Amino acid sequence: MANGYTKLLVVGAIVVIAILLASYGADFVLNSAAQATSTVTAYYVPNASPDLGNPGSESFWSTIPWTSVPLVPTVPVPGGISGHTHFVYVKAAWTYVDNVPYIMILMKARNHGYISWMACPETTTTGKLWQPFSVEHAGWWVVNVSYKQSNESVASVNCIPVKDQIQYPPGEALANPIQIIAVNQSGKLVGEILGATGPGGHPLNGGNPIVITSLDLNYSGHMITSISQFVKMGLNDTTWGQNAYNEFYPEDTAKYVTLFYNSSFMYPERFAILWSLGGAPSDWYQIAYTPHMMPGTSGAISAGQDELWVLNDNPRANNTQDFGYPGPTLFSRNSTPPYAHYAAYNDPLNLGYLKDQGIIADAYVNGSSIYYIGGVPFIGFPALNTPQYNTWDLMNGMYNASKLWNPSVVATGITYRQTQTGTYWYAEFVRTFSTVGVSGGQGESHYQVQLSPGKTYHVAFAVFQGGAGESVDFKSISFWYNLYIEPASSSSYVAMLPMLMGLLIAPMVPLSMKTLKYPLLRLVALPFLKTFLKVSGHGKTKI
Repeated sequence: MANGYTKLLVVGAIVVIAILLASYGADFVLNSAAQATSTVTAYYVPNASPDLGNPGSESFWSTIPWTSVPLVPTVPVPGGISGHTHFVYVKAAWTYVDNVPYIMILMKARNHGYISWMACPETTTTGKLWQPFSVEHAGWWVVNVSYKQSNESVASVNCIPVKDQIQYPPGEALANPIQIIAVNQSGKLVGEILGATGPGGHPLNGGNPIVITSLDLNYSGHMITSISQFVKMGLNDTTWGQNAYNEFYPEDTAKYVTLFYNSSFMYPERFAILWSLGGAPSDWYQIAYTPHMMPGTSGAISAGQDELWVLNDNPRANNTQDFGYPGPTLFSRNSTPPYAHYAAYNDPLNLGYLKDQGIIADAYVNGSSIYYIGGVPFIGFPALNTPQYNTWDLMNGMYNASKLWNPSVVATGITYRQTQTGTYWYAEFVRTFSTVGVSGGQGESHYQVQLSPGKTYHVAFAVFQGGAGESVDFKSISFWYNLYIEPASSSSYVAMLPMLMGLLIAPMVPLSMKTLKYPLLRLVALPFLKTFLKVSGHGKTKI
């Protein structure tokens, strides 16, 4: 009799344990499945070290699974050029280097179109440059260059009231940088303009100097009406902003659905990561809007505010064929980088200055525009930069580059590989969790995402197939995803342990119940066991 009670106790214990483990395992599996559809996990990897000269080759990446992220076209029209990339594959990891945490994100996408590192400016099918004008703060330095189409060799230059300057977004003037110089011709001072462009962004007068016929400038409240006065005020060879002709950019871009390209004229391959900085209800991120920059604007997003990491294979990539390296950052492969690492910013890897690495275009995005963070301004979009310099100083190079906000806080690597299933691009991003203090406390970090272990962030991904004609707004984008940073103390295998134990114990239970003939136990335990076996992949097992 005692032996029978012992058997009953053993079987009961087995059933209880199996039910508990099965319930835990089922919950874990179902929750994992739900999260896996919209979450990328950044796994903690001790002592990881990035190799940006060969992105994706690091051994720790082989232990991390790819998350398949579906993409949709930004301009979904018949015959349009968007949407070549149907999926981008993402991995994420993080590590400590000298007690400083770093995030590492790897993206992979199949190549479409031509492959080249020699990127060209974006051009519409009618031959117009996509973005012929740069953007700078509106002010007294913005002028109008008036010329006749029948004779582009002469022109007048006059100031424009701020209220009449073409501003998009508000407060930012669409303009083209020009130089005004004075030359001595047979004892007479003659004013000339260098770098003026026409409405489509093409050089006026074939790129040759244009003689100034009359002058009417406002230099910080001082009116200038002659070249001699211009020279006396020390303004010879200074840079001004030529007011844009509102015939193309940005509002008119909404009507275009394709760009011009061919085998020798193509655009950069780009990978982008968008980090939400808030400003939109949390529930919206899955159902209410996509992270899509609005056509017909200079990069405005539909809701909230975000930080955007954009990796171009030209001009910021790490490939020696990239003739433009590293673009508008003052970097050089043969000289010391100009941007200072302040003591308040702890970055033992020295990102931005590593061998064989590229950098991103770091940008802040909101409902009015996209703004480049740091570096040399006037590259095309408005710039957020150190408050100690005004636009005139920046236009004329009157600044210490090391005092500008540092654009090199995210290091990158990009390459492509031939595989049996096709050619794939690999892009890797690395950054410290925190950028507080990177620019000496001037405020750069306010526009950048700050990360912490154990937290989840809203993130989105995009791929531009430059070799297939995609660029600017024409690309493939994801919906919002979650990026969860796994705590260093956790293990990816710990949560699986109960389910694995359940898999070992569960087969013993029906055998014990059948052998010992306990109908009541079978009746109670059977539904739980069926549920467990179903979620663990053993739904066809007979009980």
